Amino acid sequence: MQNFISRPQKINTNEFGHRREDSFDYNEFKNLASSLITSQHQKEWNHQPRLTQILLNQSLTVMFDGVIIKEQCTLYPNVLKIDNHYIQLSQYQIKRKQLIHNNKKCYLLLLGNDIMLFFSNFDIQKHWYNQIKQFCIMKNLLIKYRLQEQLFQDFYSIIKKKNRQQFSAYIINKQQPYLEETFGLLHESKNHSILKIRRIYEDTNNYVMITERFEGEPVFNFLLENIQFMEVQVATLIYQILLLLRYLNEHQAYHGNINALNILINRESQSLEIAVIGFIYNAFKQGDDISEYLKWVNLNKYYWSGFEENQIPGIHSDLYQLGVLLYIITFYTKINQDLKRKSDPYKLFQKYMKELVIKYELIDETIEVLTQMKSPDSQYVHVFSSSQLDLIKKLLSNCSLSDALTHQWFVNAKQKAKPHNQRQGLPTLKTIIEIKEASDGEASKSQTKRFSIQSDMYDSMDECPTVSYLMRNILDYEKAPCKTHHS
Repeated sequence: MQNFISRPQKINTNEFGHRREDSFDYNEFKNLASSLITSQHQKEWNHQPRLTQILLNQSLTVMFDGVIIKEQCTLYPNVLKIDNHYIQLSQYQIKRKQLIHNNKKCYLLLLGNDIMLFFSNFDIQKHWYNQIKQFCIMKNLLIKYRLQEQLFQDFYSIIKKKNRQQFSAYIINKQQPYLEETFGLLHESKNHSILKIRRIYEDTNNYVMITERFEGEPVFNFLLENIQFMEVQVATLIYQILLLLRYLNEHQAYHGNINALNILINRESQSLEIAVIGFIYNAFKQGDDISEYLKWVNLNKYYWSGFEENQIPGIHSDLYQLGVLLYIITFYTKINQDLKRKSDPYKLFQKYMKELVIKYELIDETIEVLTQMKSPDSQYVHVFSSSQLDLIKKLLSNCSLSDALTHQWFVNAKQKAKPHNQRQGLPTLKTIIEIKEASDGEASKSQTKRFSIQSDMYDSMDECPTVSYLMRNILDYEKAPCKTHHS
């Protein structure tokens, strides 16, 4: 790495665009620049890019740690490489400034108080700024965006004032731990179940994550509405989460906080489109203190099977939390209507999780009932098969990712969905909800109508994109298994 001062004078202009014959006091200029950043960088600069797409690559004059140098700068998604430093951009705010010296303008980009990039041309500075800022922390959200509607707790529809383009906004409390690592993971992930981040803004107490628009609600909200899912829908929901976990596992990452509030379902989608939010990620090493993590996810109350104080979260804890989620869906019972009217879904979820007890004997007893070809307890409308219950048991007892992905339940769900007659495809959840609301007004006919609808749905499965998507991925997984799996 070459110091700017020692560079040979072989060209007619210096790194700042000034002609050599111009009067240029380097020390004075350096002192001006040094007043804008610290003498020693404060952040870690060893963040290896997860995505290797090169967005920009150019030789630039930069300043950090009290030295001005000229280096090749390469911009990846969320990572700026300068020499052998890999700088995670999502841990910085970015600012544009001008520095005037000897009546000459120098255009600057500042990353926090650690790094300064110099440009002699405004257009080049603007181009780098526009590319970098998509990964940095921004301010003054309401200057550019207008909140439209709260869809559920901390999740809003939002519109950009300039062109009226619609997005979603997810509010995250600044007290949540490991946000720099979590933002880095989300910026550097490409998966259909992770909402693509457009910008991250901050105010005094919160971060606001602007993402692609998603019209959906948490799984728990659907349970509160007493929506009766079909077996193939529940299987598809769980399988899509498993595919996300496989993707994260391949990138040495995990979710960290899977629960019924953090899995969103699109009401309009025939293929049961989901989005997963609420990540709490940090690259823990064995022996690291995880008390902040446990404090933040203690609402789950269930961390992972055989939890011990010296264990760290990972894919194994995600799989366990997924087992808890499937248990909740399977054995969920209606909440008192008066209580539901008086409380918002988030408070009801907190109460539900506080009181939740996983009854392993209930799982075994229900398996025995199904094995004897008897009907399960009618209050458990999402008990479908013994293979479903077997998957719950496995997820709650250190099941491997590969075993979960190839579990027999997913095959059985597809087989049950095969049509007996040619009918139209699977209704959306919105249609199911509308049918339910209509039937609620006819109490004497509601039970008959629900079973009739259920039967028609199972007859129409072959045209359902859910099943073909589900089974295609099962087959793809068997042909080309994941690179690594952790139990």
